[in-house]
Amino acid sequence: MSKRIFGLVAGLIWSSCALAQVPVIDAANLTQAQQTAANTKQILATDQAILSNVQKTLQAVTGNRSSLAQGSLAQMALGGGFSMGQAPSLGSVISGGPLSFAGLGGNSQSIISTLISGLQLVKSLSGQTTALPADTAYTNSANTTQLIVGLINSTQGTVTSAATAYTSGAASIGSSPDVKGSIDQNSQIQAQNGQSIVQLNGTVNTAAAAANQANLDRIAQLSAAARAMQFKPFGQ
Repeated sequence: MSKRIFGLVAGLIWSSCALAQVPVIDAANLTQAQQTAANTKQILATDQAILSNVQKTLQAVTGNRSSLAQGSLAQMALGGGFSMGQAPSLGSVISGGPLSFAGLGGNSQSIISTLISGLQLVKSLSGQTTALPADTAYTNSANTTQLIVGLINSTQGTVTSAATAYTSGAASIGSSPDVKGSIDQNSQIQAQNGQSIVQLNGTVNTAAAAANQANLDRIAQLSAAARAMQFKPFGQ
């Protein structure tokens, strides 16, 4: 009898151990785990999108965009032509220095030569070997006039080519694919505006120098007239 009881007890213990090794699925925990995995995947996807946008923004505001700011935009002020900074020194010519055509437009010297030949200017007013103040003033005025004619001709060529360059440059505005390119294009336009202002200042300075030369000529003429009217006894 005791053996039967012992056998039953042993069977129950073995059955209990066998049932303890069977896995149990908790539906609620499984659902929560699946939801957590889905949320994590969504967060990772969002982070990846943010990283991609940050990289695109960084690329849009950094790097070299000089190619977008060159071409027609870089020629807007001068059009690849004459610059007043290349002009010979007008002050040197006014003060009696040699006349120079270096830096002027290609056909400026030819135009000046044709103009002077047409005017048939004399070499001096007095015709004397020793130059009088009026002769010096006359020579300086003639040289200044020639140089100003050359500057006007050279500047006219620049205005024509610059007008074409401005038209071409305007067509390039807004073509940049990103922010950095737009900034570089705007910087180039500002630089070209500065070039235009320098050209304008040079033109104004030339006009002022020409007006000053006219004043010098009048002073020389008045001085020569005053000297001619002075009374000097014979032998003094």
